[in-house]
Amino acid sequence: MSPPKESPPQKMLILRGNSDKEGKQYPDEQGNIIAWPDGALHEKAALAYATCRHREGEVLPVPGDPEGDRDKNTQTMRALDKLREKDSPFDAIYGFSGGGYDVLHILRQLKAEELKRLKLVVVLGAPPVGKDGKPTPDGSGSPQESDFRSSRFGKPENGIDWELLYITNPPGDFKTPKNAKKHMFGPEYLLAKEKCTQKSP
Repeated sequence: MSPPKESPPQKMLILRGNSDKEGKQYPDEQGNIIAWPDGALHEKAALAYATCRHREGEVLPVPGDPEGDRDKNTQTMRALDKLREKDSPFDAIYGFSGGGYDVLHILRQLKAEELKRLKLVVVLGAPPVGKDGKPTPDGSGSPQESDFRSSRFGKPENGIDWELLYITNPPGDFKTPKNAKKHMFGPEYLLAKEKCTQKSP
């Protein structure tokens, strides 16, 4: 008698932020401004968070650039393909910056049966923006944190119920190398804040 097949490990799909091909804006983990042609993300910290949540992290190798329509940009479409695969192992999605905005466009296009697979949604560095696309200091604009909640998509009794972690940017007292702008250090801040080694799946 052959041993029972082991189910594949659950996975977290990780979405990068916007690209910065000329290296004018975004610091790396050491605080150095570098080019990010494939989309900005402190990948090591993002993957560490997936591991701490007992999942295998997979970074989608495309930037979270708007491309005019986030419903149909490359990152959104590639993510939808992965989440819609038969027997998809992805039960978590993690979006940083532009990738965080894409998370909402992805959730809105998934069918109920696909949404039921999700148990964890992480949105970092994607604060509400006004009609001009710029963050609103007073917190108005969209999308709001509540837009990402599972209750917007279905009911727990119907199987649609995920944990949401939503953080706009690290607070002012969070120290970064070379006093670099804090936005890129959302993944590191999440690791420190959540103490994720203590977290259950």
